[in-house]
Amino acid sequence: MWIHFALFAALLLPAALAGLPGNVGRRGSPALLGVTFVAFVAFSSLRAVSVGNDTIEYHRVFEAIKATTSFQEAFTVSRFEYGYVLLNYLVSRVTQSFNVLLLIISVFVYGSALLFIKRYAASYSLAVLFAFGMSVFYDFTLLVRQGVAVAIFLLAVPALMERRLLRYLLLIALATQFHTSAVLLLIVYLVPVMRLRTFGDWLKWGTLIGASMFSLSWVMNSLAASSAYYGHYLNTDYADGGVRSATVLLIAVRVLIMLLAATCGWNAAVEADPSGRTRNLLALAVADVAMVVIALGFNLLDRLEMYLTLPFAVGLANLAAHGERPESSYVSALIVVIAFAATTTFFLYRPEWYHLFPYRTFFEEGLP
Repeated sequence: MWIHFALFAALLLPAALAGLPGNVGRRGSPALLGVTFVAFVAFSSLRAVSVGNDTIEYHRVFEAIKATTSFQEAFTVSRFEYGYVLLNYLVSRVTQSFNVLLLIISVFVYGSALLFIKRYAASYSLAVLFAFGMSVFYDFTLLVRQGVAVAIFLLAVPALMERRLLRYLLLIALATQFHTSAVLLLIVYLVPVMRLRTFGDWLKWGTLIGASMFSLSWVMNSLAASSAYYGHYLNTDYADGGVRSATVLLIAVRVLIMLLAATCGWNAAVEADPSGRTRNLLALAVADVAMVVIALGFNLLDRLEMYLTLPFAVGLANLAAHGERPESSYVSALIVVIAFAATTTFFLYRPEWYHLFPYRTFFEEGLP
């Protein structure tokens, strides 16, 4: 676990030097984004096969595709989507190293995430620390295929905000070639259309969406049970009470953070951004909370909310950064601490959900 705290310290130091406690309204230095990029690209690409729940399976698929002699044969050795199989095939023609594949994916995924923060964050420090606390950067390491799909979605957000439907559809279609769940992002195109003027509007829409979707969760469970692709998840940890308890904690943390951020001046923050970006990010934040609520009845969706976690983090970071009240800086610090504490609690008490720690590099593979 030492590396978890070391990463947090590595991000906290430049954030503190940028004046986070007393000047959260400044965007800060892009150097923090560079530090984050280097740290997590290294963390993700240098990991041993034993680090992460699914890394062993991704390694097996890479080795199987590497042994194929044709592009067509490569598609027969894995149940994964065409885009991911194609990427494995192309990389395996150039190198024998699985970690080179991880490096290529990590550069793209973390590059996309930090470009998103650079585009939309009112404070780099708050956004990066909040995203770290919400486990955004770790999720990219754990969920390789979905991480690529999320990265493509983040590149599609400008099309979403500018209402460029064709461009958005093309990028989401590309994302589905790495994780089929990305097809649900078609619904997200409608989120910015909602009339959200006050915090009460956000609360009303969030409650309505969450309640409606939760009532339909039994239908999703039935469909998943009949699916050869997703049905096996229902017999794993995703169906046990521990995961449901974790989902309850995720909801509690998100709602608490949202309420704390709202004390900084929800309406004022929206009005302070005439571009409408903050309003759209906060709408996505509400959709993220609704998605976690749905996961109470349909556990598989706890992964799908990963698409909206970074917009959630950046949206609420902007809310705190735009706050004009004197206590905004203290609220910002409290939000970071709560998010970091929640993630750390998961790592400490249910390490089998992640298998991130103890962390080992591929140089240490096979060592006692």
